[in-house]
Amino acid sequence: MARVRPRDGTRRPDARRWYGPTLVVGLLAAIGILVGSARPWASATSRAAGLPTIQSSVSGTDLAPLAGALGVVVLAAFGAVIATRGWVRRGLGLLIVAASCVVLIAAVAPGGAHEALAAGLSAKGWSGGAYESSTVGWRWLVLICALLTVGTGAVTARYGGEWAVMGQRYDAPEPDGPVPAKPAADLTETEVWRSIDQGHDPTRGP
Repeated sequence: MARVRPRDGTRRPDARRWYGPTLVVGLLAAIGILVGSARPWASATSRAAGLPTIQSSVSGTDLAPLAGALGVVVLAAFGAVIATRGWVRRGLGLLIVAASCVVLIAAVAPGGAHEALAAGLSAKGWSGGAYESSTVGWRWLVLICALLTVGTGAVTARYGGEWAVMGQRYDAPEPDGPVPAKPAADLTETEVWRSIDQGHDPTRGP
């Protein structure tokens, strides 16, 4: 059967091929958010003449605790996409986009970084003055992974309703009509169970 093309002559893309790549990228990116949120996002170093160098760091969990929590939500939502269908799957895609946007905002502008770094330095003997601060690569990982989950969540919301359901691809095709009547002795075990599922008693004649 020939594929139906839009009036402009272009071929409509097959949404099913986005299923596997979207899930793999989304799940890996969600794990990246979880891992990166628990690691240091910023570090500080204080150097003073005649005194030992003091270093401190602050994690994403301390600066943006919501990022780690929403990372769990995104990961669970991608897991649920596998077992759902239709509008529920599309709704999960929208949830992933919303949660990922919050994570993205938290990673772009984490609040209280300087205060947390100063408190960490003070706990190690820093008595005030200037210090050098820098962003740790784990924060960039969370940023990149949040962008990926925004994209994969949008793809899920757009095409998720057309994707196959878990196990559907491997189900045996159902017969178009009822199982032909056969003597009980000639029925295979599969045909017996299929007949029972359809409400027939295979021990009775047609």
